Amino acid sequence: NSKFLYRSNNLGFILLPTSFWYLISAIVFGIIAHKMGRWLCCMIGLLLIFIALICVPLTTSIVGLIIPNSLLGFAIGMVNSSMMPTMGYLVDRRHVSVYGNVYAIADVVLCLGYVISPVLSGFCVRVFGFRTMLHIISFICLCYAPLMLFLRNPPTREETIPSIMNENPNSFSYIRS
Repeated sequence: NSKFLYRSNNLGFILLPTSFWYLISAIVFGIIAHKMGRWLCCMIGLLLIFIALICVPLTTSIVGLIIPNSLLGFAIGMVNSSMMPTMGYLVDRRHVSVYGNVYAIADVVLCLGYVISPVLSGFCVRVFGFRTMLHIISFICLCYAPLMLFLRNPPTREETIPSIMNENPNSFSYIRS
């Protein structure tokens, strides 16, 4: 029962503004986020996602989806381009500077989201409805936005040097004593 009249071969054009503005903002905010503060960039991005998702069900035509989808792509690009460097920064501040693990975990979580979301979304939309699901997701983004204040000045911890580095190199042995 869609209120839009569309042809199936034109459905892909609905997401074109999202992709275009995601690409632009990911490039631009990769540079700007460092200057303005990655935590602030992420918080603003989450608030823009909230606004865009609230506006999507209010549209009355496919042309009306251009602005909310553009805003959504722009905001997602802001969040993505600021969160990955933030993960590396947190590792730098709190742990031994081994970035591979944190980027691998972040990438796995992102990929799991791409796999699990389409599977669960069909079920959730049937149970709650499309408008309600967008409101739930936008509310979650709104709740997460203030949490970015914790990333403003994260606490540091003394860097822990592995115990093998503390030992005298001349006394190192491969055999346990």
